[in-house]
Parts: sequence; structure tokens; C-alpha cells
Amino acid sequence: MEAGYEVKVHIIGNINPLNNGWRILSMSVINFLSNRIPGIEFTKESLFPQIDEKLNPTCKCIKTMKFSVALLISTFIRALFWRLLKPLNLNAVALFNEPLRCYYEADVIIDLSGDGLCPPQSRGYWYSTAKVLFKLANLISIFIAIILDKKVILYSASIGNLRILNPLARAILNNVDMIVVRDYESSEYLRRIKVTKPAIYFAPDAAFSAQLTRKTLNDKNDRNTPVIGFNLSTEAVQHFHGVKPQHFAKAVGSIIEDISKSLNAAIILIPFSLGGPFKHDDDRIILYEVFKYAAGGNISILKDDDLSSIIDAISKCDILVTMRMHSAIVSLLHGVPPLIISHSPKFQGLIKLIGIEDLLYAFPQAGLGQLKEKILNVWWNRHVLRAQIERRASELTTASLNGLERMALMLSEIARCR
Repeated sequence: MEAGYEVKVHIIGNINPLNNGWRILSMSVINFLSNRIPGIEFTKESLFPQIDEKLNPTCKCIKTMKFSVALLISTFIRALFWRLLKPLNLNAVALFNEPLRCYYEADVIIDLSGDGLCPPQSRGYWYSTAKVLFKLANLISIFIAIILDKKVILYSASIGNLRILNPLARAILNNVDMIVVRDYESSEYLRRIKVTKPAIYFAPDAAFSAQLTRKTLNDKNDRNTPVIGFNLSTEAVQHFHGVKPQHFAKAVGSIIEDISKSLNAAIILIPFSLGGPFKHDDDRIILYEVFKYAAGGNISILKDDDLSSIIDAISKCDILVTMRMHSAIVSLLHGVPPLIISHSPKFQGLIKLIGIEDLLYAFPQAGLGQLKEKILNVWWNRHVLRAQIERRASELTTASLNGLERMALMLSEIARCR
């Protein structure tokens, strides 16, 4: 991009910096665009702005309008007033609150919510309802950008399973400028609900382009003690898999203990989401519960909550058992075969991109009884799987970078037309 051009980007949807999946997604996009476009400026909505700014020092972070229903509704009404008064040449900017001002001052709004429009299927009625309401809030935040006549991009998105929200999603998404999906199932879903007007592209998750670093990497083939990592999600266990957390912890703890003894393996429990507005946002809750039932083996919990330490721990594993998408991507980038315990369509989409169905475990359909067998199957085939993963991950990284390049070109064009 030519010197002198500037573009202001406001990132929405990526609101919890304590969830390392969202953090890696935003980090990948921000770092790429910052290197590609001189003079680019970022603002970002967040549940925890002060924490977010420490983790993303290149962004000014503000409290998300999704922090409260009242703030979301107030912001939406203020945007409508601006729209109604605009034809009368009346300046309604004085009515804006801080979230709306960031929308107004930006040239482009980028939604980086990942699966923000792809709710998992919860086993509980009330939690399913809460997820639908959260997706509604995501749609409203996108609609506010449209009301303000902003360019809108949905990037690295999984979209699907919106059900009752399909008509609203169709109306809103047909008025954005670009949608970049990270799996082909999302493209098909958009076609089915007749979202056809924006430019729709496929690019693997932006995390595939992340420049991930690690402290050290032992030669896995020469180690006497194999290392198996477990990244379990408190939220998935409590709300998506339909099993009581204590029962899950007892069963998985027993499996971990058996595997540790039979393979003479070191087991490391690795949290990936470290908190948020609800207790279930913290992976450590279920991991410590599992640890209580697996005390007889060579088992430890990673206590360092720095992202580089988490990535380093994953990179040292021979295999990783995970319930989170971006921890799976981190493992893929380091040639570590992940066994993904699925609770959302986004996992099926990722596995189809990798092309290795043996890496997906459809719990609870398969039941906990088969989990040990599945883990051991990945273990015994880890060398073959690693070779397949390394070839495919390289291709996905290239495709992910191409997707980011396409978005950078669009932002450059927007800047030239200002």
C-alpha cells in the first residue's frame, strides 16, 4: 500500500481476551494487516478492555456493547436516530456512546467472532436459548455497522445452525461487503439460506497464518517418556455433551491414569481458555476435577497462563486430546496429531480440511467408553498422522495467508477511495 494512505478498522465479536482461541484469531489478523498496510489503525471491542490492551497493545480497546442488554439496545437506538436524521443534514454524533463512536470513526468493521454465528447444540434448554440470544446480539452488532453505512467484513467465520434466526441473518448478511468462511459447510449454509449478495470466499482459519513461537522442541522420536496433552473445556462438558461434570471427570481421570501407566507416558493437562464472564469459560475448572481422579499416574497441570507457555506445552506433546478448535490448530501447526472431541459443526469443517477422519471423536454419541480406544489409536498411528498433518498444514497455512492478502487488498482499495 502506498505511503500516506490510512485506514481505520474496528474489530467486533472478538470480545474475550482470556479465551486464547479468540486471542490467536485477532492476533493473526492484526499482525498480518499491520505488516501489510502502513498507517492502519485498530480499535477493538472487549469484555475486558484493560486486559485486552495489554495483550494487544496496537489496539485501543473499549467496552463491548454486548456487556449488557441495556447498552446493546441503547447503542442500536442511537444508531437508528443517526440514520433517521442523516437525510435532514442534522448531526446526531453527539448522541453517540463510546461503542457507537468507534463504529462511526472506523472505515471498516471486521467481525472476528469465529463461531459467533454458529451456535453449538446444547443439551440444556436454557443454555440453548442463551446461545441463540448471543447470536442475535452478534447480528445486531453487525446491523449497527450497516445502519452507519460502514464497510463490513466477516472474517474467519463459521456460520450455521441459526434456525429461528435464519430470516434475520439472511437480511443482515446480504448487506455486508465480504464474508470469508473457514469451512466449506459454512459456504453451503449461506447458499441454503440465500445469502448471495456479498463477496463470499473460503480461507482456512486465520490462526493457520499465526507466527507461533515455542521455547524448545524436543525430538519426539528420541524421548524415553512420551507426552500426551489434554485440553478439556468446562463449557463443553457442562452444556454441550449432556454429561454431569463429576461423572465426566471420574471417567476421563480413570482413562488418563490407565493410559499413563500402560504407555509409561507423562500426561499434561493444558488449559486454553482461562476465564471470562462465566465460570464455565475457565478450562482449569474441569481439568482440576479430572486431576483429582487421575492422581495415580504421571500427571501434571500446566499452571503458567502465558500464551507462549501454552503453545510450548502443546508443541512438546506427542498427541493432544482437545475440545477446542484453536488449540487443535496450534497442535496441527506443530505436527502434533490432535484428537478432537467434537461439540460443534466447526470441528467437522476443520477435520474435512485436514482430511483425516480418525482425528474426530463424536462424543457423546460414541460414549466415554470408546474414548480410551480412540486415544490409543491416534497414539499408535502418530507417526503416519504426523506426516499427513505436516503436508496438509503447510497447504492450509498458504491458503490462510492468501485469504488475509485478499482482505488487505480490499482495505487498501477502501483507503484509496476515502
